[in-house]
Amino acid sequence: MSSTPEVPRESSNYRPGEPLRSWTSGEPIAPVDAELIILASESLASLRRLIDGDNLSDEDLIAFGRLNSDCVLRWYEPIVSLVREPQIDPEVITLLKASVPGLDS
Repeated sequence: MSSTPEVPRESSNYRPGEPLRSWTSGEPIAPVDAELIILASESLASLRRLIDGDNLSDEDLIAFGRLNSDCVLRWYEPIVSLVREPQIDPEVITLLKASVPGLDS
């Protein structure tokens, strides 16, 4: 037995130099991942307001931050762009409406 502690193995999400996965790349698991990430980040109502063009509150912006953080932790591109004003790529909106109950207007 060695007295040296075992070195932890790299996480499966350790992908140096590899870009974040796109929501619209056609990965079959992306719709399921999107729904789970949205539910985990508690951002469904905020996304609904953004997609519908409603006024957004400070709490909505915080929800988008949680959502984007969860996306990156799972090696996906953030869903909501927060540069200047919150916005979502129209292709991503289509994916979300087709796969996330509550966004399928």
